[in-house]
Amino acid sequence: MTINGKFLQDDLVGKGVHRVALNFSAQLVRRATETISTRVLAPAVGDVATVEAAGLAPQIRTSRLGRGQAWEMLALPAMTRGDLLVNFCNLAPVLHPNSVVMIHDVQTLTEPDAYPARQVAGYRVLWPAIGRRARAILTVSEHSRQALAAHGIGTLDKIHVVHNGADHILRTAPDRDIAARLGVQDRPFALAMGALAPYKNMRTLFRAFQDPGLADLPLVVTGSADRKAYEAKGMSVPPNVLFAGRVSDAELRALYAASRAFLFPSETEGFGLPPVEAMHCGTAVLAARGGAIPEVCAHGADIIDPLDAGAWAQAIRRICIEDEGARAALVARGQARAADLTWDIAGEALWRILEPMT
Repeated sequence: MTINGKFLQDDLVGKGVHRVALNFSAQLVRRATETISTRVLAPAVGDVATVEAAGLAPQIRTSRLGRGQAWEMLALPAMTRGDLLVNFCNLAPVLHPNSVVMIHDVQTLTEPDAYPARQVAGYRVLWPAIGRRARAILTVSEHSRQALAAHGIGTLDKIHVVHNGADHILRTAPDRDIAARLGVQDRPFALAMGALAPYKNMRTLFRAFQDPGLADLPLVVTGSADRKAYEAKGMSVPPNVLFAGRVSDAELRALYAASRAFLFPSETEGFGLPPVEAMHCGTAVLAARGGAIPEVCAHGADIIDPLDAGAWAQAIRRICIEDEGARAALVARGQARAADLTWDIAGEALWRILEPMT
């Protein structure tokens, strides 16, 4: 078995798909046996420390075709003849006769304005071809499985669901200095992971925080976009919103643990790692009824209409300010749900699918 390690040269922390690929790769390597060997091939490695910490020792295979899509589509099939080739990052070489591909969601097709036009056009052409050629298609939720089939990328009997883990967040010691830097070390606050893409739905969250009952509750928003960026998109940002910028895993873990609640208003997601990370860190989660979010969060979050700002304001007031008993119960439910979403459980489920194919 060979794992397509092209992703190892890129950002392994900031991109959710790459983080998932790293953890699934580590799980397969750990489960290698005397009869089923597992290797990772990559054209280069970027973050060597993160790769080594995951227990991976990729074999570097360069090509005169470079280390981009040509390496993946043309050079990699020649390097892996006779192997089961496992691809975790939405694409696989069409020419390979014995491949498995993980396609995380179809948001590139359903939310095209959030992605580069070239990527949208490429996926429209490549996904059906990859799906027909692959021995199996993996995805991360039943929601995504149904969407992949609806878009003609594969038949339901060919698509297998393996939920992600999220306990990677617990491997990094928290950097609690981040709260002091934001001025929230001694006060309650809510946390959200921001993004400008319309489907991430920050507009509704900002509307909710215009409720007078939330005026004294800071909302910490992580991510590269700042107040000016959101306002340029026509959003009215309340004064109690604090922008943390991009944060490390250590800072994010500290913010999860210190916050009164993590708020996840996305209208759709193929999985949604952040709310499950928050559950692992012991905070309450309020999440939107969209995409795979109710499936993934299940009983571990309070689920809210993504477009009802009033309902969001009411839920935030209740959990963050008014009802400590309700918050404690929600935290407990979240931790129970998070226990089912670990990388060991995910790796075992993946191995049961792949082992018979080798």
